[in-house]
Amino acid sequence: MSDQGPPPIYAPGQGNPLQPAIIIYVLLGLGIFVPFTALAGVVYAYVERGKDAILDSHLSFQIRTFWWGFAWIIVGFVFAFVLIGFLIWAIWVVWLAVRIITGIQLAQRQQPIQAVEVLGMKAV
Repeated sequence: MSDQGPPPIYAPGQGNPLQPAIIIYVLLGLGIFVPFTALAGVVYAYVERGKDAILDSHLSFQIRTFWWGFAWIIVGFVFAFVLIGFLIWAIWVVWLAVRIITGIQLAQRQQPIQAVEVLGMKAV
């Protein structure tokens, strides 16, 4: 049995008003390979804030994802000299992937992010 959650709030046929959130999720994901895309994504998130409550829930989640991820990268860099940093970076990649995937799923269903679960990884 699958719980699909509440139906989308927006009227069908008008496109996805959460398209900026989906674009930002993709930019954050590409940031693993090209860091400047994540920076572009967070700037875009700051610019798009304040237009819609549901979109804002995703944008706040994405902004927190960027800044917490940045902290993970710095800590990983500091500890890379004792080889623990590589493990920290691996954990960061998994954390980031789960946040991006669950966020995109909610954005495609046009639902807000109401909370996070599983050590701050999973958006619900």
